[in-house]
Amino acid sequence: MGDNAVLTALLAQLEATQWLEPATLAEGQARQLNALSEHHKTHSPAFAARLKASGLSHLNSLKRLRQLPPMSRRDVQALGEGFFAQQVPYRHLPLGMAKTSGSTGEPVSVRKTAINRLYWSAFTIRDHLWHRRQFSSRMSSIRANVGKYVEMTDWGAPTRDLFTTGQAQGIPITTDIGEQLRLLRRFRPEFLIVYPNNLAAFAAVWESEGFDLGGLRHIKTIGETVPAALRARVKVITGLEIEDNYSSQEVGTIAIQCPVSGLYHVMSEALIVEVLDEHGRPCQQGEIGRVVVSDLVNLATPLIRYEIGDYAEVGAACACGRGLPTLRRIMGRERNLVRLPDGARNWPLVGFHAFDSVAPVRQYQLIQTGLDHIEFKVVTDHEISKEQEDALVEIVQKALQYPFRMTVLQLRDQLRPGANGKFEEFVCRVS
Repeated sequence: MGDNAVLTALLAQLEATQWLEPATLAEGQARQLNALSEHHKTHSPAFAARLKASGLSHLNSLKRLRQLPPMSRRDVQALGEGFFAQQVPYRHLPLGMAKTSGSTGEPVSVRKTAINRLYWSAFTIRDHLWHRRQFSSRMSSIRANVGKYVEMTDWGAPTRDLFTTGQAQGIPITTDIGEQLRLLRRFRPEFLIVYPNNLAAFAAVWESEGFDLGGLRHIKTIGETVPAALRARVKVITGLEIEDNYSSQEVGTIAIQCPVSGLYHVMSEALIVEVLDEHGRPCQQGEIGRVVVSDLVNLATPLIRYEIGDYAEVGAACACGRGLPTLRRIMGRERNLVRLPDGARNWPLVGFHAFDSVAPVRQYQLIQTGLDHIEFKVVTDHEISKEQEDALVEIVQKALQYPFRMTVLQLRDQLRPGANGKFEEFVCRVS
C-alpha cells in the first residue's frame, strides 16, 4: 500500500473514531499504551528504570499510567541519548529529529518516527476538513520555518498528496509587519496561517488604516495562545472567527479547535492528554492545570507523562457530538515582537537551535529593554566562559538580524513564569 493510500485509510479511520464514546476511546488508548510501554520497557533502559523506580512492571491501564510520576523537560535533557529507544520497528522508519524550546525556553530534542509524521499529516487534513476550507483557495503562511519569501503552485505536503489545491505564499516571520501586509495584499489569500502576536500587529494596522484583504475566508493561528481580546478584535475587523490549533514540536498536533463550539478537541487517537492540578490530581471541568502528554505512537522516544510546559483549562462535552475530550482554553507560550531602531517590528527568532554547539544551555530568556539593548538570561549547570558568552550573543544577533547590545546574565536556577503564569522566551519592554 502506497503512502497516499495509507494516509487515506487513516483519515477514514479517524472519521469514525472521532464519534466514539469517551469510554470506548479510553479503552483503545489503554491498549495502545500497553503495547507502547512494553516496547519502551524492552528497548529504552531509561524508561525501564523509570518504571522500576515507580514500582510498576507495566502500564496496561490509564489508572496505572497515573501512578507514573510525570517527567519534565529537564528530566529529558538530563537523560540525553540514553532517553531514546535503542531499537525501532522497520515500518516506523525513517526517523527524524525535532528540536524545540517549547513554552519554557528549555531546549529539548525528540526522535520522531514515520508513524508520527503520518498522524501529523492526517491531523493537518482533519483540521482543514473540520473547518471546511476550500482546497482550491489561495493560502498564505507566515511562520518560523519559512526561510525566504516564496510562492508555490500548491499548499505542499500533506494536502497536495490527496487534493488539488490552490497556490500558496510563504512569508518569513522575521519580515517587517508592513512588508508582510504589502505581500499579502499583492497575493490576495483566502486562507491565512499566522502566529497570534503577528495577527495582533496586523489588527492594529487594520484598525487605523482599514481592512483590505476582502477575499480572506479563514484565519488559522498557530504557535501561541490566542487572547480572547484578539479574537474579538479580529471578528470586528474581518468578520471572521479565528481557527486555532494547539500543537508542539515534540508530539505534533495536540488539539484542534471545534468549528461548532470553539472548544479544543484533543487528538486522542494518538495522545493521552492530562490536565493536572498542583497536587498532581486530574483537573475537573473548568479547572486549570499543567498539561501532561503521552505520545501513543512514538516508538523512538518514550514521551510518556511528559510535562509539556503549558497550562490549560478542562472543557465540557462538546455540542458537536464528537467523543474526543476537550480543553476550553490553552495558556501556553506567548511572545512579543522585537522592535528595531528603524521602527520595524518582527517575530524574534533567536537561534536557539545552535546554542548547544557552543554551550549546554538549559534555559534562556531575552528581555528587550531598549531599542538597541537586550538582557540575555542563560541557565547552565556550570559557569561558561566569556568566549562562549560572546558566541551565544553572536548567534542571537545573527538570528535577530541586528547587532543588539547584550547583557548576559548567567544563572543556575530555573527561570519561573511571570505573574500571569506564562513563561515568555522573548519579552519586549519597549513601548
